Amino acid sequence: MVIKKRKPEKIELKLLNALQNPTIQSSQLSHMNYLPLYISDNMRHSLRSYQIGAIQNLDMVRHMQAADTLYNQLMFYMATGSGKTDIMAATVLYLYHEFHYQCFLFTTHTTAVVNKTLDNFINTTSPKYLFNNPISIDGSQVTIKAVNTFPAELDPDIIYMKFTGIQQLSNDIYTPHENEITEESLAQHKVVILADEAHHFNVGTRSKQKNQDSRNWERLLDHIRGLNTKNLQLEFTATIDLHNPEIYQKYQNKIIAQYDLGKFINDGYSKQVFRLQANNSDESKILNAVLLSQYRKRIAQNLKIPDFKPVILFKSNTVAMSNSTKKKFHDIIDNLTAESLHDFVQSQQESTQSEALDLAYKYWLKQDFAHTVSELKNDFRSFNVVSANDSGSKDI
Repeated sequence: MVIKKRKPEKIELKLLNALQNPTIQSSQLSHMNYLPLYISDNMRHSLRSYQIGAIQNLDMVRHMQAADTLYNQLMFYMATGSGKTDIMAATVLYLYHEFHYQCFLFTTHTTAVVNKTLDNFINTTSPKYLFNNPISIDGSQVTIKAVNTFPAELDPDIIYMKFTGIQQLSNDIYTPHENEITEESLAQHKVVILADEAHHFNVGTRSKQKNQDSRNWERLLDHIRGLNTKNLQLEFTATIDLHNPEIYQKYQNKIIAQYDLGKFINDGYSKQVFRLQANNSDESKILNAVLLSQYRKRIAQNLKIPDFKPVILFKSNTVAMSNSTKKKFHDIIDNLTAESLHDFVQSQQESTQSEALDLAYKYWLKQDFAHTVSELKNDFRSFNVVSANDSGSKDI
Protein backbone atom coordinates (compact mmCIF):
# COMPACT_ATOMS: atom_id res chain seq x y z
CA MET A 1 0.00 0.00 0.00
CA VAL A 2 1.36 3.41 -0.98
CA ILE A 3 0.54 6.28 1.34
CA LYS A 4 0.68 9.64 -0.35
CA LYS A 5 1.95 12.51 1.68
CA ARG A 6 -0.64 15.25 2.01
CA LYS A 7 0.53 18.59 0.69
CA PRO A 8 0.47 21.44 3.22
CA GLU A 9 -2.84 23.26 2.98
CA LYS A 10 -2.48 26.59 1.21
CA ILE A 11 -3.37 29.50 3.43
CA GLU A 12 -5.61 32.00 1.66
CA LEU A 13 -5.53 35.47 3.18
CA LYS A 14 -8.66 37.01 1.73
CA LEU A 15 -8.11 40.67 2.58
CA LEU A 16 -4.45 40.61 1.55
CA ASN A 17 -5.32 38.88 -1.74
CA ALA A 18 -7.93 41.54 -2.44
CA LEU A 19 -5.43 44.32 -1.73
CA GLN A 20 -2.95 42.75 -4.14
CA ASN A 21 -5.57 42.48 -6.88
CA PRO A 22 -4.57 44.85 -9.73
CA THR A 23 -8.19 45.88 -10.22
CA ILE A 24 -8.45 47.14 -6.65
CA GLN A 25 -4.99 48.73 -6.76
CA SER A 26 -5.96 50.79 -9.80
CA SER A 27 -9.34 51.80 -8.38
CA GLN A 28 -10.26 54.80 -6.29
CA LEU A 29 -9.13 52.90 -3.19
CA SER A 30 -5.47 53.43 -4.08
CA HIS A 31 -4.81 56.91 -2.64
CA MET A 32 -1.07 56.47 -2.01
CA ASN A 33 0.92 55.96 -5.21
CA TYR A 34 4.20 56.91 -3.54
CA LEU A 35 5.45 57.38 0.01
CA PRO A 36 4.30 60.83 1.20
CA LEU A 37 6.99 63.39 2.05
CA TYR A 38 5.59 63.78 5.57
CA ILE A 39 6.74 60.19 6.12
CA SER A 40 9.95 59.96 4.06
CA ASP A 41 11.29 63.36 5.19
CA ASN A 42 10.77 62.51 8.86
CA MET A 43 12.13 58.95 8.95
CA ARG A 44 15.78 58.27 9.76
CA HIS A 45 15.77 55.13 7.60
CA SER A 46 14.71 54.95 3.97
CA LEU A 47 11.85 52.48 3.76
CA ARG A 48 12.22 49.41 1.57
CA SER A 49 9.71 48.53 -1.13
CA TYR A 50 7.93 45.89 0.97
CA GLN A 51 7.62 48.34 3.88
CA ILE A 52 6.14 50.99 1.60
CA GLY A 53 3.79 48.33 0.22
CA ALA A 54 2.61 47.53 3.75
CA ILE A 55 1.76 51.19 4.39
CA GLN A 56 0.02 51.46 1.00
CA ASN A 57 -2.10 48.44 1.96
CA LEU A 58 -3.05 50.15 5.21
CA ASP A 59 -4.01 53.24 3.24
CA MET A 60 -6.24 51.20 0.92
CA VAL A 61 -8.00 49.55 3.86
CA ARG A 62 -8.51 52.87 5.63
CA HIS A 63 -10.32 54.18 2.55
CA MET A 64 -12.62 51.17 2.25
CA GLN A 65 -16.28 51.50 3.11
CA ALA A 66 -17.01 50.92 6.81
CA ALA A 67 -13.27 50.72 7.59
CA ASP A 68 -13.88 51.86 11.19
CA THR A 69 -16.15 48.90 11.91
CA LEU A 70 -15.11 46.11 9.53
CA TYR A 71 -11.36 46.75 9.57
CA ASN A 72 -10.57 48.20 12.99
CA GLN A 73 -8.17 45.32 13.79
CA LEU A 74 -5.36 44.69 11.29
CA MET A 75 -2.12 42.73 11.30
CA PHE A 76 1.34 43.15 9.77
CA TYR A 77 2.77 39.61 9.55
CA MET A 78 6.46 40.06 8.82
CA ALA A 79 9.78 38.32 9.49
CA THR A 80 11.94 39.18 12.47
CA GLY A 81 14.48 41.79 11.41
CA SER A 82 12.46 43.02 8.43
CA GLY A 83 11.76 46.40 10.02
CA LYS A 84 8.31 46.11 11.58
CA THR A 85 9.14 48.95 13.99
CA ASP A 86 9.96 51.25 11.07
CA ILE A 87 6.56 50.39 9.61
CA MET A 88 5.00 51.11 12.99
CA ALA A 89 6.72 54.52 13.12
CA ALA A 90 5.58 55.35 9.58
CA THR A 91 1.99 54.37 10.40
CA VAL A 92 2.00 56.71 13.40
CA LEU A 93 2.91 59.61 11.09
CA TYR A 94 0.39 58.42 8.49
CA LEU A 95 -2.54 58.12 10.90
CA TYR A 96 -1.67 61.45 12.55
CA HIS A 97 -1.56 63.27 9.23
CA GLU A 98 -4.38 61.57 7.32
CA PHE A 99 -6.90 60.75 10.06
CA HIS A 100 -5.85 63.06 12.93
CA TYR A 101 -5.07 60.30 15.42
CA GLN A 102 -3.01 61.73 18.28
CA CYS A 103 -3.31 59.03 20.96
CA PHE A 104 -1.31 55.82 20.52
CA LEU A 105 -1.16 52.95 23.00
CA PHE A 106 1.88 50.69 22.53
CA THR A 107 1.76 47.37 24.33
CA THR A 108 3.63 44.09 24.26
CA HIS A 109 4.38 41.21 26.60
CA THR A 110 7.89 41.98 27.92
CA THR A 111 9.67 44.89 29.60
CA ALA A 112 12.63 44.69 27.21
CA VAL A 113 10.50 45.35 24.12
CA VAL A 114 8.68 48.24 25.83
CA ASN A 115 12.00 49.89 26.75
CA LYS A 116 13.45 49.33 23.28
CA THR A 117 10.41 50.87 21.62
CA LEU A 118 10.54 53.85 23.98
CA ASP A 119 14.04 54.50 22.67
CA ASN A 120 12.82 54.07 19.08
CA PHE A 121 10.05 56.66 19.44
CA ILE A 122 11.01 59.05 22.23
CA ASN A 123 14.76 59.17 22.91
CA THR A 124 16.12 61.59 20.30
CA THR A 125 19.71 60.98 21.48
CA SER A 126 19.51 57.21 20.99
CA PRO A 127 21.11 55.64 17.90
CA LYS A 128 17.92 53.55 17.72
CA TYR A 129 15.66 56.62 17.38
CA LEU A 130 13.60 56.16 14.22
CA PHE A 131 12.77 59.73 13.24
CA ASN A 132 14.63 62.76 11.99
CA ASN A 133 14.82 65.46 14.64
CA PRO A 134 12.78 67.61 14.66
CA ILE A 135 9.70 66.07 13.06
CA SER A 136 8.11 68.58 10.70
CA ILE A 137 4.68 68.06 9.11
CA ASP A 138 2.99 70.69 6.93
CA GLY A 139 5.29 73.39 8.26
CA SER A 140 4.62 72.61 11.93
CA GLN A 141 7.04 70.99 14.35
CA VAL A 142 5.47 67.86 15.81
CA THR A 143 6.53 66.24 19.08
CA ILE A 144 6.05 62.61 20.06
CA LYS A 145 5.47 62.60 23.80
CA ALA A 146 5.42 59.65 26.20
CA VAL A 147 2.55 59.89 28.70
CA ASN A 148 1.09 57.89 31.57
CA THR A 149 -2.42 58.78 30.50
CA PHE A 150 -3.95 60.77 27.66
CA PRO A 151 -4.83 64.38 28.59
CA ALA A 152 -8.38 65.69 28.35
CA GLU A 153 -7.27 68.44 25.94
CA LEU A 154 -4.92 67.53 23.10
CA ASP A 155 -2.32 69.90 21.69
CA PRO A 156 -2.64 69.61 17.89
CA ASP A 157 1.16 69.46 17.43
CA ILE A 158 1.73 66.58 19.84
CA ILE A 159 1.46 62.84 19.23
CA TYR A 160 0.78 61.22 22.62
CA MET A 161 2.12 57.69 23.20
CA LYS A 162 1.50 55.44 26.16
CA PHE A 163 4.07 52.61 26.45
CA THR A 164 3.12 49.71 28.69
CA GLY A 165 3.42 45.99 29.12
CA ILE A 166 0.19 44.08 28.63
CA GLN A 167 0.10 42.84 32.23
CA GLN A 168 0.57 46.36 33.59
CA LEU A 169 -2.12 47.58 31.20
CA SER A 170 -4.46 44.92 32.56
CA ASN A 171 -3.70 46.03 36.13
CA ASP A 172 -4.32 49.68 35.26
CA ILE A 173 -7.66 49.00 33.59
CA TYR A 174 -9.07 46.55 36.12
CA THR A 175 -7.49 48.13 39.24
CA PRO A 176 -7.36 51.87 38.47
CA HIS A 177 -4.72 54.10 40.09
CA GLU A 178 -4.41 57.87 40.18
CA ASN A 179 -2.47 59.41 37.28
CA GLU A 180 -2.49 56.14 35.33
CA ILE A 181 -4.46 55.17 32.26
CA THR A 182 -8.11 54.26 32.85
CA GLU A 183 -11.12 53.24 30.81
CA GLU A 184 -12.40 56.80 31.06
CA SER A 185 -9.19 58.33 29.73
CA LEU A 186 -9.11 55.81 26.88
CA ALA A 187 -12.74 56.43 25.96
CA GLN A 188 -12.49 60.22 25.62
CA HIS A 189 -10.28 60.16 22.49
CA LYS A 190 -9.93 57.89 19.48
CA VAL A 191 -6.91 55.65 20.12
CA VAL A 192 -4.62 53.48 17.99
CA ILE A 193 -3.47 50.33 19.80
CA LEU A 194 -0.03 49.22 18.59
CA ALA A 195 0.23 45.58 19.68
CA ASP A 196 3.75 44.20 19.19
CA GLU A 197 4.56 40.47 19.32
CA ALA A 198 0.83 40.12 18.82
CA HIS A 199 0.78 36.32 18.71
CA HIS A 200 0.88 36.50 22.51
CA PHE A 201 -2.52 38.18 22.49
CA ASN A 202 -4.50 35.25 21.12
CA VAL A 203 -4.79 33.16 24.27
CA GLY A 204 -8.56 32.87 24.05
CA THR A 205 -8.67 32.05 20.34
CA ARG A 206 -5.87 29.49 20.51
CA SER A 207 -7.18 27.69 23.58
CA LYS A 208 -10.76 27.41 22.26
CA GLN A 209 -12.00 28.34 25.74
CA LYS A 210 -15.03 30.47 25.04
CA ASN A 211 -16.04 31.10 28.66
CA GLN A 212 -12.66 32.01 30.13
CA ASP A 213 -11.74 34.93 32.36
CA SER A 214 -12.62 38.17 30.57
CA ARG A 215 -9.42 39.71 31.90
CA ASN A 216 -7.13 37.77 29.58
CA TRP A 217 -4.98 39.84 27.26
CA GLU A 218 -6.93 39.16 24.08
CA ARG A 219 -10.22 40.27 25.60
CA LEU A 220 -8.56 43.23 27.27
CA LEU A 221 -7.47 44.62 23.89
CA ASP A 222 -10.88 43.82 22.40
CA HIS A 223 -12.46 45.74 25.27
CA ILE A 224 -10.20 48.78 24.83
CA ARG A 225 -10.77 48.77 21.08
CA GLY A 226 -14.49 48.86 21.73
CA LEU A 227 -14.38 51.93 23.99
CA ASN A 228 -14.55 54.27 20.98
CA THR A 229 -16.01 53.56 17.54
CA LYS A 230 -12.94 55.18 15.93
CA ASN A 231 -10.40 53.07 17.81
CA LEU A 232 -7.99 51.08 15.66
CA GLN A 233 -5.80 48.10 16.58
CA LEU A 234 -2.65 47.41 14.55
CA GLU A 235 -0.85 44.17 15.36
CA PHE A 236 2.74 43.25 14.48
CA THR A 237 4.20 39.76 14.59
CA ALA A 238 6.61 37.38 12.90
CA THR A 239 4.87 34.34 14.36
CA ILE A 240 1.28 33.30 13.91
CA ASP A 241 -0.18 29.81 13.52
CA LEU A 242 -2.53 30.21 10.59
CA HIS A 243 -2.93 26.43 10.40
CA ASN A 244 -4.89 26.67 13.63
CA PRO A 245 -8.51 26.91 12.35
CA GLU A 246 -9.55 29.41 15.03
CA ILE A 247 -6.55 31.67 14.39
CA TYR A 248 -7.11 31.48 10.63
CA GLN A 249 -10.79 32.27 11.01
CA LYS A 250 -9.94 35.33 13.06
CA TYR A 251 -7.14 36.70 10.87
CA GLN A 252 -7.99 35.77 7.27
CA ASN A 253 -9.56 39.23 6.81
CA LYS A 254 -7.15 41.13 9.06
CA ILE A 255 -3.66 40.49 7.66
CA ILE A 256 -2.69 43.35 5.33
CA ALA A 257 1.04 42.62 4.93
CA GLN A 258 2.93 39.33 4.77
CA TYR A 259 6.69 39.13 4.33
CA ASP A 260 8.11 35.82 5.52
CA LEU A 261 11.68 34.84 6.32
CA GLY A 262 12.18 33.06 2.98
CA LYS A 263 11.27 36.18 1.00
CA PHE A 264 13.33 38.35 3.34
CA ILE A 265 16.39 36.20 2.62
CA ASN A 266 15.74 35.79 -1.11
CA ASP A 267 15.38 39.56 -1.54
CA GLY A 268 18.88 39.98 -0.13
CA TYR A 269 17.94 41.92 3.00
CA SER A 270 19.09 39.25 5.46
CA LYS A 271 22.28 37.34 5.99
CA GLN A 272 22.03 33.90 4.47
CA VAL A 273 20.27 31.53 6.85
CA PHE A 274 20.61 27.78 6.46
CA ARG A 275 17.53 25.94 7.63
CA LEU A 276 17.92 22.30 8.53
CA GLN A 277 14.92 20.00 8.65
CA ALA A 278 14.93 16.70 10.47
CA ASN A 279 12.44 13.97 11.30
CA ASN A 280 14.35 12.90 14.41
CA SER A 281 13.04 12.79 17.96
CA ASP A 282 13.18 15.96 20.03
CA GLU A 283 16.14 14.55 21.95
CA SER A 284 18.09 13.98 18.73
CA LYS A 285 17.23 17.45 17.42
CA ILE A 286 18.44 19.01 20.67
CA LEU A 287 21.74 17.12 20.64
CA ASN A 288 22.27 17.85 16.95
CA ALA A 289 21.74 21.55 17.60
CA VAL A 290 24.27 21.45 20.43
CA LEU A 291 26.87 19.62 18.34
CA LEU A 292 26.43 21.92 15.36
CA SER A 293 26.68 25.02 17.56
CA GLN A 294 29.79 23.72 19.32
CA TYR A 295 31.33 22.80 15.96
CA ARG A 296 30.88 26.42 14.82
CA LYS A 297 32.48 27.62 18.05
CA ARG A 298 35.50 25.35 17.53
CA ILE A 299 35.93 26.53 13.93
CA ALA A 300 35.75 30.17 15.06
CA GLN A 301 38.42 29.49 17.70
CA ASN A 302 40.68 27.87 15.12
CA LEU A 303 40.26 30.90 12.88
CA LYS A 304 41.02 33.17 15.86
CA ILE A 305 37.68 34.98 15.61
CA PRO A 306 37.35 36.87 18.93
CA ASP A 307 34.26 36.76 21.17
CA PHE A 308 32.38 34.32 18.94
CA LYS A 309 29.44 33.03 20.98
CA PRO A 310 26.89 30.99 19.04
CA VAL A 311 23.36 30.91 20.46
CA ILE A 312 20.81 28.09 20.29
CA LEU A 313 17.12 28.99 20.51
CA PHE A 314 14.50 26.38 21.38
CA LYS A 315 10.97 27.68 20.81
CA SER A 316 7.80 26.07 22.15
CA ASN A 317 4.13 26.91 21.59
CA THR A 318 3.24 27.00 25.28
CA VAL A 319 4.97 27.75 28.58
CA ALA A 320 4.37 24.17 29.73
CA MET A 321 6.06 22.78 26.61
CA SER A 322 8.90 25.26 27.04
CA ASN A 323 9.51 24.17 30.64
CA SER A 324 9.38 20.53 29.56
CA THR A 325 11.92 21.15 26.78
CA LYS A 326 14.22 22.98 29.18
CA LYS A 327 14.18 20.02 31.59
CA LYS A 328 14.75 17.62 28.68
CA PHE A 329 17.72 19.71 27.51
CA HIS A 330 19.41 19.66 30.92
CA ASP A 331 18.74 15.92 31.31
CA ILE A 332 20.41 15.25 27.95
CA ILE A 333 23.51 17.26 28.87
CA ASP A 334 23.72 15.87 32.42
CA ASN A 335 23.43 12.23 31.26
CA LEU A 336 25.84 12.54 28.33
CA THR A 337 28.84 10.22 28.32
CA ALA A 338 31.75 9.74 25.93
CA GLU A 339 30.33 6.38 24.83
CA SER A 340 26.76 7.61 24.28
CA LEU A 341 27.93 10.67 22.35
CA HIS A 342 30.21 8.56 20.14
CA ASP A 343 27.38 6.15 19.36
CA PHE A 344 25.01 9.03 18.62
CA VAL A 345 27.39 10.81 16.24
CA GLN A 346 28.24 7.58 14.43
CA SER A 347 24.61 6.56 13.91
CA GLN A 348 23.56 10.05 12.86
CA GLN A 349 26.36 10.33 10.33
CA GLU A 350 25.23 7.14 8.62
CA SER A 351 21.73 8.51 8.01
CA THR A 352 22.06 12.28 7.64
CA GLN A 353 21.34 14.02 4.36
CA SER A 354 22.51 17.40 5.62
CA GLU A 355 25.86 18.61 4.33
CA ALA A 356 26.33 20.88 7.36
CA LEU A 357 25.63 18.11 9.87
CA ASP A 358 27.82 15.68 7.94
CA LEU A 359 30.77 18.10 8.26
CA ALA A 360 30.12 18.41 11.97
CA TYR A 361 29.89 14.63 12.49
CA LYS A 362 33.15 14.02 10.61
CA TYR A 363 34.81 16.63 12.77
CA TRP A 364 33.54 15.19 16.07
CA LEU A 365 34.51 11.63 15.14
CA LYS A 366 38.14 12.82 15.04
CA GLN A 367 37.95 14.42 18.51
CA ASP A 368 38.42 13.07 22.03
CA PHE A 369 34.83 12.33 23.12
CA ALA A 370 35.66 12.46 26.84
CA HIS A 371 37.01 16.00 26.38
CA THR A 372 34.05 16.95 24.18
CA VAL A 373 31.51 15.78 26.78
CA SER A 374 33.34 17.69 29.52
CA GLU A 375 33.28 20.82 27.35
CA LEU A 376 29.58 20.48 26.56
CA LYS A 377 28.67 19.98 30.22
CA ASN A 378 30.60 23.14 31.10
CA ASP A 379 29.34 25.32 28.25
CA PHE A 380 25.70 24.29 28.62
CA ARG A 381 25.40 24.20 32.40
CA SER A 382 22.32 25.83 33.90
CA PHE A 383 24.11 29.13 34.47
CA ASN A 384 24.50 29.60 30.70
CA VAL A 385 20.90 28.78 29.79
CA VAL A 386 18.26 31.54 29.76
CA SER A 387 14.54 30.86 29.73
CA ALA A 388 11.90 33.44 28.80
CA ASN A 389 9.78 31.82 31.52
CA ASP A 390 12.23 32.63 34.32
CA SER A 391 11.30 35.28 36.86
CA GLY A 392 13.76 37.83 35.46
CA SER A 393 11.98 37.80 32.11
CA LYS A 394 8.37 37.61 33.16
CA ASP A 395 5.63 39.66 31.58
CA ILE A 396 5.03 43.09 33.00
